[in-house]
Amino acid sequence: MRLRGSRLRMALLALIAVIIGVSVATASGGARVVGNCTRSQVRPANIIVACADGNIALTRLRWSTFGGTVARASGQFSYNDCNPNCAAGHFHSVPATVVLSKPRRCPDGHRDYRLADTQFTSSRRPPSTLTAGTVTLSCPLKG
Repeated sequence: MRLRGSRLRMALLALIAVIIGVSVATASGGARVVGNCTRSQVRPANIIVACADGNIALTRLRWSTFGGTVARASGQFSYNDCNPNCAAGHFHSVPATVVLSKPRRCPDGHRDYRLADTQFTSSRRPPSTLTAGTVTLSCPLKG
């Protein structure tokens, strides 16, 4: 009888976690993503891809899966046109999807997704110098 009660409690806790948007895998130390280059985040709304200058980011992300071996989201690919230069440039966004994979332990102890495969989902595209595809995400920088 006690085993049943324990299993029921665990099932209810898992259901509550799903309802409030926290997967059991991420709550227990599963994969996370570098959302702002300085700390690991779970289901971030934005991921800065170019940590050195912030000129490329995935923004307005809506996650369909997160916490397992892969995470999937749709949102925007935002980039600076650097015209006339990056400091005076303007940001533009195009619809995109991203699949995160290859979680690895980072120096901060978190398992962060390290690969981001981005695909554009409309006919609007950034300049040919910015293409869709797979990029490596960094572990958080020490602050």
